[in-house]
Amino acid sequence: MFSVSVLVDHPDKVDELSDLLNDVWPGKISLFVKVDTGYHRSGASPESKQLRDVLLKVQQRHSSFELLGFYSHMGSSYAANSSAEAVEYLTLEIERLADAADVATDLYSFDADARRFILSLGATPTATAAQNLFDKTPEMTGAMQRFERVRGRYNVELHAGVYPVLDLQQLATRARPAYSTRGFPYLSRENLALRVLVEVASLYPERGKPEALIAAGGLALGREPCKSYPGWAVVSGWTDDGTSNTGLVYDVEDDKADKTGWIVGRISQEHGILTWEGSQENMRQLKIGEKLLLWPNHACIAGAGFGWYFVVDSDTNDGDIIRDVWLRWRGW
Repeated sequence: MFSVSVLVDHPDKVDELSDLLNDVWPGKISLFVKVDTGYHRSGASPESKQLRDVLLKVQQRHSSFELLGFYSHMGSSYAANSSAEAVEYLTLEIERLADAADVATDLYSFDADARRFILSLGATPTATAAQNLFDKTPEMTGAMQRFERVRGRYNVELHAGVYPVLDLQQLATRARPAYSTRGFPYLSRENLALRVLVEVASLYPERGKPEALIAAGGLALGREPCKSYPGWAVVSGWTDDGTSNTGLVYDVEDDKADKTGWIVGRISQEHGILTWEGSQENMRQLKIGEKLLLWPNHACIAGAGFGWYFVVDSDTNDGDIIRDVWLRWRGW
């Protein structure tokens, strides 16, 4: 079973939906009200007249709609630089959603225990940060108490976009420690699932610092920067011939690490320029025609440039064997 719900944040949208013919959308239309919890991209703020107008319009057209709850995307959480900051974004987001739900509860005058709204929240940094709530520290205990106070009144669900594959932007938020105290990867390069296969097109060893041309640029990688380093993607340690001695891999996780390795330092539409950063003493030597795997800054945008994904299993003895091919649902 599956269902489709619609997000609304303006009363005119409610009017437009209510005019749909029954053969287009049989029965009531399930709604979430989009709430602006601080990102200011879309949504109505909890204190706004616009939110009340939306709720009143839904109430007037109650025969056409079922209000399931309130939805938010805390995109500003990408500014986080630590687990504590990411958790603060998370708790702020859920509390702001609860403020919006409180307006509806008061406006509709029904028993909130009998009809619990769903609060759907999360960008990937806040969804990732939710795991920190189980840490037994005073800071996280306090955040969990704030979280539980809202859960006592409403049903809470977490959603996220790039969470299943992660990317370099997520590592830069430090929404979770890179590793547990036992060395288990929480939010590290080991957790990055999406890589882009590219080919070395030419080499320029005599430039100010060694560079190379690859057949992948803005259309393949996107043009979103990452706050933790000055590039558009990082060359992973993977090699197409199985050689493990690849030299250093640029470390975007640790601010104190030696920033040495190949990154995509510049991009145009169809091509990228690899630049070697740091000492050349242990530089990885590239060859024309060699295949490389890159970690992109933003996997959502990079992934949109491809029609299919080759799926491998890094937990097996041979992580390069293609186990499946996933076709992408494309178009806007």
